[in-house]
Amino acid sequence: MSSPPQLASACCADTMSVMRVPNRWLAVMALVPCMVLAQAGQPLDVLPAAATTQLAQSLAAAAPHTRHVWRDSPPMNPDGTVNGYIEISRGDRRKWEFNMRSNARAIDRVIPEKIGGYPVNYGFVPQTVSYDGDPFDVLVLGPPLPGGTLVRGIIVGLLYMEDEKGLDSKVVVSPTGRDGRAMYDLTARNRDEIADYFRRYKQGEPGKFSKVPGWGSVAEGRDHVTTTHAFFRECTKQAGTSCRVSRPAR
Repeated sequence: MSSPPQLASACCADTMSVMRVPNRWLAVMALVPCMVLAQAGQPLDVLPAAATTQLAQSLAAAAPHTRHVWRDSPPMNPDGTVNGYIEISRGDRRKWEFNMRSNARAIDRVIPEKIGGYPVNYGFVPQTVSYDGDPFDVLVLGPPLPGGTLVRGIIVGLLYMEDEKGLDSKVVVSPTGRDGRAMYDLTARNRDEIADYFRRYKQGEPGKFSKVPGWGSVAEGRDHVTTTHAFFRECTKQAGTSCRVSRPAR
């Protein structure tokens, strides 16, 4: 699968051809996917107004809890590993989602049998908020892990994704072995299975779609984690307005 920069280059080349036609609106529409792909190589540093509003609502819902999984668990550890809360175990067709108010998972819907169960453990990184207002997604390689548990993993890549709410990328991690190294590699087969699933898993849901333009590097995955954590830390007082954060230096 082509990387986002390669896709962006191809897209822009196609757009230049389109822009030779007299219909200017057609040219503008053709530029939109090109712009999205060109931005995919780096996490944007602005959290949209709708997402800052949802962040404020999530913090208010979590307030009654003395200890809250999303609000109080660190996103990363001193050794550089990432923490991920498992919402959905690999193979499960039940779409569990974390409920901020109850501080626990709840079933949102069931994925159709023809689409199948999740090909990877799915959850979120604590103390993060992504561009859609939800916590930043994490995919954890390996066998099924119990839902509702917090696991530690090493970043092995990034899945670029876009849906009806906007950018919805997901960091991919591997659990660590006794030697502190990643237990699983993000193989070409993993990438194909995961990308294929997330292209299809919203089929049949009115008004929803999902696209997977490509894959990002370990460094890009880390950038997304640190940026979405910065949104969590710095955008709590800006509900209803967009919030720009400082990009951390690599």
